[in-house]
Amino acid sequence: MDSSANQSATSPASPLPRPYATVALVVFGLYVAALYVLALDQQFHWGLFPSKVDRQLQAQVAELGDSKLSPEKRQVVMADIVSWNAFSIPVLLQAVEHTTGTERDGAAQCLQEISKKFYNEDISSDGSDPTKLEDWWIKLQAKWSKTEAGNK
Repeated sequence: MDSSANQSATSPASPLPRPYATVALVVFGLYVAALYVLALDQQFHWGLFPSKVDRQLQAQVAELGDSKLSPEKRQVVMADIVSWNAFSIPVLLQAVEHTTGTERDGAAQCLQEISKKFYNEDISSDGSDPTKLEDWWIKLQAKWSKTEAGNK
């Protein structure tokens, strides 16, 4: 009876002492929660964890708002943004919605060039209206989904 009363905190059935197992479970739970938030951020484009490409494109779009930017350099920056095709569209849509002036106009121009160059659509009538541009992007994604579903 004395030996059962003096039994240690670790039993032969559990490999870790109870406090270590609790800490490990909490760490694992936090890891899973972080992965879940990351997946939701990527799915819904919240921008909590921007990728390297997103950060680069955001810097280039911000550069379009620089009043000291020469017209030649502006064309080079816009051409680089356009070359990213669909990767740049969410960043450009955010710029159109949340910025003003030359940065907003440059982002709208880039969206118009992307639509003409890659998708054979003219969205110049939408101008820099964020709602119309967002609708165009949603329709384009829906078209891709239909095409992908038809290929299965």
